Amino acid sequence: MSDKDKILNLLKEVNFPGFTRDIVSFGIVKNIDFKDKKVLLGIELPKEDQEVAKKIAVGINNAFSREGLELPEYEFTVFKKKGETANGTETPNVKLPNISKYLAVASGKGGVGKSTVAVNLAIAFAEKMKNIGLMDADIWGPSIPMMCGINTKPMATKDEKIIPIEKFNIKMMSIGFLLGEEDTVIWRGPMVHGAIKQFIEDVEWEGVDNLIIDLPPGTGDAHLSLIQTVPLSGGVIVTTPQDVALIDVKRGIQMFKKLNVPVLGIIENMSYLQDGDKIIDIFGRGGGKAIADKFEVPFLGEIPIDPEIRKGGDSGQPIVYSNPESETSQAFSKIAERIKKNI
Repeated sequence: MSDKDKILNLLKEVNFPGFTRDIVSFGIVKNIDFKDKKVLLGIELPKEDQEVAKKIAVGINNAFSREGLELPEYEFTVFKKKGETANGTETPNVKLPNISKYLAVASGKGGVGKSTVAVNLAIAFAEKMKNIGLMDADIWGPSIPMMCGINTKPMATKDEKIIPIEKFNIKMMSIGFLLGEEDTVIWRGPMVHGAIKQFIEDVEWEGVDNLIIDLPPGTGDAHLSLIQTVPLSGGVIVTTPQDVALIDVKRGIQMFKKLNVPVLGIIENMSYLQDGDKIIDIFGRGGGKAIADKFEVPFLGEIPIDPEIRKGGDSGQPIVYSNPESETSQAFSKIAERIKKNI
């Protein structure tokens, strides 16, 4: 093994600050040089951030010290190249489709109704704009096939590109379209990155101008892979009013900001239950707006608790499609309009 390979393996022990993915697979280690037995490292950050640079240097120094090596010298730079993504990172070896805007729908934790929001937002967008696409990047828990009532597998073009399935005037792609009902996905970093890259490169997104991407809950490999692969126009974070959910919203905001992706706003799902003239705050209320104000990001609106949302998701007829005049559907429509103005 060469000296360079040894250093590279050592750097794989150092995670990017705030994430579980190492700095090598994250693609920020650009140069490993040697001068008079001194190691010289070139690190390119997604954006200028002295605190992140300091934490990376500390992590590398600790890894070198454990091996009894002399500490390296650093050259930190920031991505500023033609063809870079919105967050400042390049898109090497990825042939991007001709899509104008990419919108990520994220959540700090599971169980807040992120995919339900993503599907209904996509339908609301499709009523206002043409050429909408929906990509299910929730590799480990794809739910869009069930929510949209799709149980067929996609076809392929002559040049072996996957043809997205079209429903509700939306072109859709999900790993769930390719799996059986009992199949389980157990993938890690490189495989996740490969799947997301394939969903961008090898799907026939011809005609799609705006692609909505349903991310997995939390912050992890899929998020980093997506942010590295496509020029995200912005991210929307879905939460519920409870304090435990709001704690995780902070992580989502920090993830997007750390990677220079605009946070378009926060959506509070399951905000309240309407019982006749009475409003019941089952999980509390107003937490989403409070944290949006705290971090100075837009608050996009509230989605009420509505049994029709659950029925629509289970039957494959999302509420914005099946009952567009309902209060809940109008809430989704207003949120879509606010996002449209900011994206």
